[in-house]
Amino acid sequence: MFLFLDVVSPIPEFFIIEDNKVILKRKIISKDSEKLSDNIFPVYINLTKDVNFPKNLKKIAITTGPGSYTSLRVGAAFLAGLRISKDLLFCPISAEDILKFKLQNFKFNEIAVFISSANNQNFLCTLDNNKNIEYVKLENSKLYLNRTITTVFYNNKKLECDNDINHISFSFIDELLLNYCDLNFVKKTSIKPIYISNNNILN
Repeated sequence: MFLFLDVVSPIPEFFIIEDNKVILKRKIISKDSEKLSDNIFPVYINLTKDVNFPKNLKKIAITTGPGSYTSLRVGAAFLAGLRISKDLLFCPISAEDILKFKLQNFKFNEIAVFISSANNQNFLCTLDNNKNIEYVKLENSKLYLNRTITTVFYNNKKLECDNDINHISFSFIDELLLNYCDLNFVKKTSIKPIYISNNNILN
């Protein structure tokens, strides 16, 4: 059994997974006025009461970005404490992982991932000519894409752009389940959220 925490999507959510199926999910906030930092621990405690999973919990995973700085920071701190206290196997899931999953059916320069996160923050994720990940934080969600990009995968809302492109929705939980066999769970590693500022990754 393992716990997945999605803090990149606009509404943070817990998922409890067993035998590669979601057996319980719980939204951590229900409206913009609520704070993730206030709700994450109480929601987790209630989750443990609904399903007596702590003794069977072996693995944890979290979305690591890019996304809202506050959501990533709170989520990473919470999951780091859980991982250390219970000595759990851990796996991060980022936009780069989504791109890699999609490369099974597309060429690297044909696709992009558009992330909508909390506080109306938007990020575009692509691969350069050397297949290195590039992140751009968008001040608005409209831009002109590289002409080779034909398909954009989006988690919440479509990317507004001048190109004639195909939009395909995705969810982090669905991608995690579909690609579970390819995930790498490890112990004793730090959780490193992807913070983007001025289009640079902050460590």
